[in-house]
Amino acid sequence: MEFLDKYSIKGYNEEAGRISTSITYTISIPTMNWVRFDASLLTEEIPNKLKAFLVLLKCLCLNNTNVTSYSKNKIAQLLNMDRGTVSKYMEMAIKEGKVIEINKVFFITDTNIIMDLPHVKDSFTFLDGIAREKYKIIHDYCVERNVVPPPYDDKLMEILCQYRYNRPEPDLEAAISNETEANYYSLKYNLSKLCPNLPEQVHSLQYFLTSLINRKIYKERFAQEEVKEKVELYL
Repeated sequence: MEFLDKYSIKGYNEEAGRISTSITYTISIPTMNWVRFDASLLTEEIPNKLKAFLVLLKCLCLNNTNVTSYSKNKIAQLLNMDRGTVSKYMEMAIKEGKVIEINKVFFITDTNIIMDLPHVKDSFTFLDGIAREKYKIIHDYCVERNVVPPPYDDKLMEILCQYRYNRPEPDLEAAISNETEANYYSLKYNLSKLCPNLPEQVHSLQYFLTSLINRKIYKERFAQEEVKEKVELYL
């Protein structure tokens, strides 16, 4: 299936005292229709069949999310399973705290099911890294409160970082412990202060932007993007 590349190198093995061949395998990561999970999933204290179900459920999630709005009947059809089996493992996953269901939407909360964020730019910049770090903070904040988090949006995260939260969180935590004013720029600190009550599902990161940064700046930025180029005709 061309998922692996194999390389063979012959050389002298000093320990064995003879010529031997070393073989190296490399993984060719697909560009679409693939998922990743942390190896720690295999050691979780839950039934192995539930682990397999979580991986299969991840395959039905929207791109770059851990969310699926398919019904149990549709999930059973797509996974070639009977509905009773799907209901059984879904209830087990919810009981184990690996899945939450809100308004017929299923969200995988297991942190070992990795949610890959899209790379929309040719080069990965410092701001991209900060944006992904800050989004993970928002994502985890929602998960801790059994709230379906919004999908990643690079433009909205760019605004959030540019106008206030543009410093690495570990650096801010160290500064806060030294009693400085760094908590103003800390997303972790301000989330609980400015967004204490969340709805059952947050559909867009705009929900957080309107609370976490200056509302006037936020509205002005979007107004600028919506303004069309003015054309003047001289006769």
